[in-house]
Amino acid sequence: MFHVAWAARFCGTAQCIFSSMNILVLNWRDMKHPQAGGAEVHFQEIFKRFVQNGHRVFLLATRWPGSAARDEQDGITVYRWGNTFLFNWQAPFLIRKVCRRHPVDCIIDDVNKLPFFSPQWFPKRKCGVIFHHLFGSTVFELTAYPFARYVLFMERLSALAYKKTPCCTVSQSTATELIERGFSRDKIRIIQNSVDTDRYAPDAAVAKEPDLLVYAGRLKKYKNVEIVLDAVQRFSRNGKRVRLAIAGTGDHEQNLAAHARELGVTQQVRFLGFVDEATKIDLYRRAAVFVNPSIKEGWGITNIEAGACGTAVVANNAPGLRDSVQNNETGLLYKENDCDDLVRCLVAVLDDQALRTRFEAAGRTHALGFSWDESARRMEAWVKEAVCAR
Repeated sequence: MFHVAWAARFCGTAQCIFSSMNILVLNWRDMKHPQAGGAEVHFQEIFKRFVQNGHRVFLLATRWPGSAARDEQDGITVYRWGNTFLFNWQAPFLIRKVCRRHPVDCIIDDVNKLPFFSPQWFPKRKCGVIFHHLFGSTVFELTAYPFARYVLFMERLSALAYKKTPCCTVSQSTATELIERGFSRDKIRIIQNSVDTDRYAPDAAVAKEPDLLVYAGRLKKYKNVEIVLDAVQRFSRNGKRVRLAIAGTGDHEQNLAAHARELGVTQQVRFLGFVDEATKIDLYRRAAVFVNPSIKEGWGITNIEAGACGTAVVANNAPGLRDSVQNNETGLLYKENDCDDLVRCLVAVLDDQALRTRFEAAGRTHALGFSWDESARRMEAWVKEAVCAR
């Protein structure tokens, strides 16, 4: 009894360590948000498994037009109370609102945009932080200069605000950046994103289309899809025709369409807009090569998804992407932001059937090493051992 009482005083509640936990997570969006992406998939896959293990999870996220203020998703209670532009400043008041309704053992800041700084607002509560990636200088590719400076300033404050906070991140690249920003190495735990390898899998009934390149993801400036359009034009000039399917939406779509027209490759490029998961998987299966030209990612989960479907990957040798692609094993990494080298890598994979087949098999094997069940188990251990047991 003494040990239980001591643990209760040390953690705030014995329940936090020994059985179920009540966890409040802050994320800018929930899985049903029209602009939900990889960070939201990560949250949903991880924390729905927390619920299956007997924990209670509350998500605090932003509203969007027509959204309900409260929702239930896979057993997770979702509160949509925040404004898209002010959420990080509203969060302290909204957290108090949740805590008045429910017991909360710990708060997790799920940072994939601006940080929430919960440890500073709630110094007596158990807090942890998940970093998907840091924008760094790439933020100037995303937004107007004054707001970019603001985001960069807030990121630089993170090392001070989360200095004593247990930190989790999804790749070695992001961990290295955090350490360079002043985070303590011994407070960082790396837990990679995963993929449903039962659903994302090859299908012998689906034939590969040997001239088909596929990109899937948001259409943002920093995703750098222009370089793939440039590569398509280079192929055309050299008498080799390839096709490019672009799946996704975003505020850069019209610029990309205009660039395709300027290059004269509109007949070879299809903008598919938003596609559902089944369509995305079909694209992965039919593609000869999946291309990921992003300037920076936290992990690059689409590389793992494509590999799981038995497709070779050619990706930018950029932070995050170099973590999720094993160069010359599951695909090729081209010199960072270098169109000439991108074309060279695409030619190598498209023209060498044996090489492509080797990448396809290795990509599938590599993807099998990333299980959401295992990621959730490790995340649960991190919350119990590092966050709650401080």
